[in-house]
Amino acid sequence: MIRRPQNLCILHIPADAAGIHSKNMRDKIKILTLALLLLCTTRLFSQEGSADRPKWVELHGYIKDMQIVSFGGTADSLSSSNLVYNRLNLKFNLSKKLSARFEIRNRMFYGDQVAAIPDFGNLINQYPGNSNLSVLWVNQPNLVIQSVVDRMLVQYSTIKWDVTVGRQRINWGINNIWNPNDIFNAYNFLDFDYEERPGNDAIRVQHYLKDNSTIEFAYKPADADNQSIGAVLYKFNRKKYDIQFLAGVFNTDIVVGAGWAGSIHELGFKGEISYFHPKKQFTDSTGVISASVMADYTFKNNWYVNLSFLFNSDPSNSFNLNYKYMNFNVTAKNLFPFRYTLYTGVVKSFSPITSLNMAMVYSPTNNTLLLYPTFSWNIAEDFDMDFIIQSFFASQEGHYQSLGSSVFLRFRWSF
Repeated sequence: MIRRPQNLCILHIPADAAGIHSKNMRDKIKILTLALLLLCTTRLFSQEGSADRPKWVELHGYIKDMQIVSFGGTADSLSSSNLVYNRLNLKFNLSKKLSARFEIRNRMFYGDQVAAIPDFGNLINQYPGNSNLSVLWVNQPNLVIQSVVDRMLVQYSTIKWDVTVGRQRINWGINNIWNPNDIFNAYNFLDFDYEERPGNDAIRVQHYLKDNSTIEFAYKPADADNQSIGAVLYKFNRKKYDIQFLAGVFNTDIVVGAGWAGSIHELGFKGEISYFHPKKQFTDSTGVISASVMADYTFKNNWYVNLSFLFNSDPSNSFNLNYKYMNFNVTAKNLFPFRYTLYTGVVKSFSPITSLNMAMVYSPTNNTLLLYPTFSWNIAEDFDMDFIIQSFFASQEGHYQSLGSSVFLRFRWSF
């Protein structure tokens, strides 16, 4: 039986659209047009799934609106901006073993805070992938609209093998806050508005062995030899501990690392360590150590406590707050700019739909302190609200002072 289309979608792009004057831009338009066409035809081609066969096309996503207000130590430092964020996640179940994903994030920034950051549009338009799959639709002093494809991959899966090619997230981290083992896609935990976290253009091959152990290889090519990343990871379980070892090449360095996750009685215990050593002048160079350890505990009365410590043997000691929630890029080699950093988080669930997370980050370097409370409320089944504050303090010019604060009010509707 032929099914009548439920939805029709007509997409029209003017031939003389402003700003479309180059082949590079036309190629980007083709990519994003394809994404919109896929969205429009999803209802046309999707069918009800069954126990042994899922839908051919699956669509998920969300729309968010976040108001940001930032201020420093003076009254005239108050500024605000707004972020409207849409994400579309498309999954194609081509067969039982073969699938594909195409995911795009669309963001619109506006407000005086955007205008206060020089070249803000080009700043946020940077992405760690090798291919340029992003478009700056509008790049004005107080209005920026940008789209980027941050997942575009094909995946082949069997009982023993999993092969993924394309823009993807390769997560080798264990710790909840800092991940020295996450050499491909390290993320900044202050960037709370990017839940999916960055991806990269890479190939990943996983082989599942006996006794729940896994060996995998991942490689991210680059135009320059000193920007590629390739490594092997081996994971296994021993005495109720998940343990992993990795070795490979990280940009200009040779990297080796290890991590674990287990418990001491009812106390969760995790840790990671990576050592980076320059490939050139190997015998007379000093390497960099990045290590983190974490302990957490859940009490019976809905209290959760998390303690995490980070060590960085080569700190930069520079902390720029201007882009902390916009484009704060980190690497596994430099997850935070100080030698010693402590994170403390206390979460209290008041009900199944409300919770409060009181987080604090402290470093002895300049007595740097970050207060990071978050209140979350699940208003409806697919509708959430978060109220978040980030306040920074440190010793500067001989006295302790506030470096600035930002307040975020975010609403999210998921579909």
